[in-house]
Amino acid sequence: MNSIKNTLVVSFVSGKGSIGKSTILTLVANQLVKKFSSILIWDNDIYSPLQHILNGVEPNITLMEIITNNISPHKALSKITNQIFLVGGSNRFDIDVDISDVLLSKFNQLLDENDFDIVLVDCHSGFSKIVSNFSKISNITLNFLSDDPTSILDAYGLTKILFKYFGIRNIATVVNNVVDLEDGMEIVNIFNQATSNFLNIKFSNFGIIPYSKDLKKFIFNLGDFLKDEKNKEFLESVNQLAERIVNMKLNENILI
Repeated sequence: MNSIKNTLVVSFVSGKGSIGKSTILTLVANQLVKKFSSILIWDNDIYSPLQHILNGVEPNITLMEIITNNISPHKALSKITNQIFLVGGSNRFDIDVDISDVLLSKFNQLLDENDFDIVLVDCHSGFSKIVSNFSKISNITLNFLSDDPTSILDAYGLTKILFKYFGIRNIATVVNNVVDLEDGMEIVNIFNQATSNFLNIKFSNFGIIPYSKDLKKFIFNLGDFLKDEKNKEFLESVNQLAERIVNMKLNENILI
């Protein structure tokens, strides 16, 4: 678990793609700046990163350039706002070596050289050593799922690998794109029934986020979406998720 300068590290993971975790991460970052002055978004997706698109910032230096050219990760920092910074992922499909340990080393170097309050790590979907490495050092790993039955299965599969084979227990669920709270709780119960039966453990739920039909209209301008009063229920659920992270930070990383 991370302890560098008391920086809180939160990894966002999912068993499958198209769950919406990258969008929720960006929205959460914009809520966290109400309480903290320095937020880092580390886009850990070396294949198909989204954070630079969602935040309207094109990184001058990407993760793969940091690694292949042995560049200081500090030089890869891109400023989104005065309080939010980004290290962008890469669009590479020709990687034939394991870069997970080097990637983690660069991450730790960046945290050691800077003073971030909270770091949000956007991991690619599915499992890899990169996902397990960052889940290990995170204070909390948020596993995203939705009411799509395959997302529940894939979320369970990822949880099983992280918990059973890597001993990672600091996992909590976030249910996204549901009809309402009742629908979300039903998914949480189904997921935890599986983990209880096969892994002998139940995991905390960190948030339930309803579907918003208007979100797609603002996908490239999320700042305006945050001001849209028509999406009060959705934005309140995102704010509650952010508040859970704030409480972890203020209560010395205790999951509450």
